[in-house]
Amino acid sequence: MSWKDWTGRRKRRPRSRVIADMSVNFLERQVLRRGHRLIRIPEESDDGTDAILRTHHPDTTEVETGQVDFQLKATDDLRVVDGGRSITCIVEMAHLHFWYHQLFHPFILVLYDALKHQAFWVDIQAYVDDHVDEIGRAVENESASITVRIPTDNKLTVTAVDRFRELLLDRTRQLDSED
Repeated sequence: MSWKDWTGRRKRRPRSRVIADMSVNFLERQVLRRGHRLIRIPEESDDGTDAILRTHHPDTTEVETGQVDFQLKATDDLRVVDGGRSITCIVEMAHLHFWYHQLFHPFILVLYDALKHQAFWVDIQAYVDDHVDEIGRAVENESASITVRIPTDNKLTVTAVDRFRELLLDRTRQLDSED
C-alpha cells in the first residue's frame, strides 16, 4: 500500500488549543472595542506571556508609551470558591516570579471560562504584594505551583481594559517620578 492509499487518522486539534485561542480572541475583542491593539505572542514563547496590550489615547488615538502583558488560561471546568467570590487558577511559581518582576509594565493573568464565554482577571503584581506570606510559604516548601484566587468581580470587559490602561499610566507616572 502506498501513502496515497493510506486511510489512517489525521492529526486532530485538542480542545485545550481551541479554548486557548478562544481566550485570546475574547480579550482581543474587548481591547479592540476601546481602540487599542493586542499583540499575540507565538506559542513557542516559554516565558508565560501570551499577549501584549498597546494602548492609544482615547481622544487623540496617539500611541501611548508602555505595554500591559497577559497570560491567558482557558478552562471548561471553572473552579468557584469562597462562596462564589473567587475562582482558582494554578500557576507555576517560576512564571509567577517572572511576571511579578516586570518592573516597567503591569502583568495581568486572565482565566477564560469557555462554557460561559466569560473571563476574569487579576493584576499579578498587586496579587503577590497582597499574598506575600502565602507565596513565601510556597517558596519555602519548594512548591512548583500555587493556586491563585481571582475575584469573580474582576470580569474581563471593556471597563477592565480601561483599568489595564490606568494601571499602565500609573506605572509610567511612577517610573517618571523616580527619575
